[in-house]
Amino acid sequence: MTNPVLRCYAAIQIASWDHPPQTSNWTDIDQMKVILTGATGFVGLEVLKQCLQNLSITSVVVLARRELPATVSNNPKLTVKIITDFLSYSDDLISDLRGAEACIWTLGKPLSSDNDILREVCIGYTLAALKALDKAVAPAGKRFRFVYCSGRLAERDQNKPLYFAQDYRRIRGQVENEIVAYGEDNTDTIETFIVRPGVVLTKGMHLSCVAFRVTPSIPVDKVASQMVDLALAGSKRQTWENSRMISERIS
Repeated sequence: MTNPVLRCYAAIQIASWDHPPQTSNWTDIDQMKVILTGATGFVGLEVLKQCLQNLSITSVVVLARRELPATVSNNPKLTVKIITDFLSYSDDLISDLRGAEACIWTLGKPLSSDNDILREVCIGYTLAALKALDKAVAPAGKRFRFVYCSGRLAERDQNKPLYFAQDYRRIRGQVENEIVAYGEDNTDTIETFIVRPGVVLTKGMHLSCVAFRVTPSIPVDKVASQMVDLALAGSKRQTWENSRMISERIS
């Protein structure tokens, strides 16, 4: 039988809360074009809905493997680019993305026993996008913003002993390390941000899992609004932990 703690951890980014969506309205920010990945996932779909509702965002380009639900696909602000290889960005695709000032990255891989696939999706896809988009798409004179959705239990210390989901947590932590390092090496052209939610709660979820009662959690609309805010306005703070996302707005 699967360990209940692992089951709860595997649900860390696939949920929501019965609250109305929080949409930031940055009226003092120029209208913006935003790139989004992972829009067919739970957190990514909430981010997409908030981007489409936000008056400061005039264009959303979604990179996806398949078409999006009809509930959002007909929005005139939305363009969907079907991608077969997230490791390669053609000149034509870069041309279509040009003018975007931010990318919100919610694409990831759930807990899995195949570490090779985990590394390719979590590390390979993310870094390929980071390097391809930096310096290539943002308007002249503006730094590109890359906002990455990680998880509270991702472990950046690759040598720290871990008691469960060791490989998965280290891989997610390695992605964070790579993003931080890339941002530090390219401060003139890019700003990188990482959000680390705990258990992301779904609408109507009953707290029947013991871990939900003792593990930090957050409504999905709060995670999404934080990522949209970071894409729009940036922040002095690079990493946003679960508790800070709940208690603070960006600054």
